[in-house]
Amino acid sequence: MGAFTRPFFIGFRRINTYSLHSMRQFVLFIVLITGLVTGKSAYAQWEFYGAGGVRYATTEEIDTNGKPLVKEHGFLPGLEFKANYRRGDWLVTLGGEIYGGNLVYDGQTQSGTTFSTDTRTRQFRMTTEVGRYVSDAVLLLAGTEWDYWKRDILGRGTTLGMEEEYNSWRFLAGAQTRVLQASWSDIYLTGLLVVSSPEHLEVNFDNQVFDQANLSTKAAIGARFALEVRPKAYSNVSVESDFEWMRIGRSGDAILSKGGSPVGTVAQPEHVRKAIGIKIKYRF
Repeated sequence: MGAFTRPFFIGFRRINTYSLHSMRQFVLFIVLITGLVTGKSAYAQWEFYGAGGVRYATTEEIDTNGKPLVKEHGFLPGLEFKANYRRGDWLVTLGGEIYGGNLVYDGQTQSGTTFSTDTRTRQFRMTTEVGRYVSDAVLLLAGTEWDYWKRDILGRGTTLGMEEEYNSWRFLAGAQTRVLQASWSDIYLTGLLVVSSPEHLEVNFDNQVFDQANLSTKAAIGARFALEVRPKAYSNVSVESDFEWMRIGRSGDAILSKGGSPVGTVAQPEHVRKAIGIKIKYRF
């Protein structure tokens, strides 16, 4: 959402109940994974992975005429965890990831004035996938994913800030295939179609100048690709590069109020989320 100048504005620094709940979910997930790893010897069909990497993420907001309003861009370090359970040709995967950091915000205020600042960003996901091997080289995949995205756009000068929190459910479908089998390494390519429910957006304004606003975007379709190299000399280590893209339609107008009295409307513009990353994965 574009920045506001007074009486409109950007950034709110409180931690709300929803954020704390999502972080508790993540901690509980890590505890679950740790417990499963501890008991691995009793469950030979389980495999566990941890990964650390960095993601170059961008967000572009577009007005109703197709002109750019805002672009955020920058590097986000992060951690990922995954547990696989295989039984015959079937594979069940539970995964979680968290990435965060500061992005550069290049945009404009609602009045059209150029505005630059930083956005403190956190991205959190929990994923469940089911796969079936149709050969030793091809794995069909389908799954669901819960995506949480927080943007804390920092105010500067007379332009204040706002905090935005998005969450949505995604449905995933695609396949993983081995594209190279060599003496030194195996290389796998994964492609997924991503269908997202409408993003539910909560906006909190700096200094509580306006009341909290709640919006919903349009449903969206995106894509995700990953190329993983598994060196045979280091069987527990692999390197993966991935790319994702999603275009989300503009939300409807929501009432903007102050002290319960309507003062205008607010909307989330159409936006495009993209990211390219690289990570090192370790199998326990």
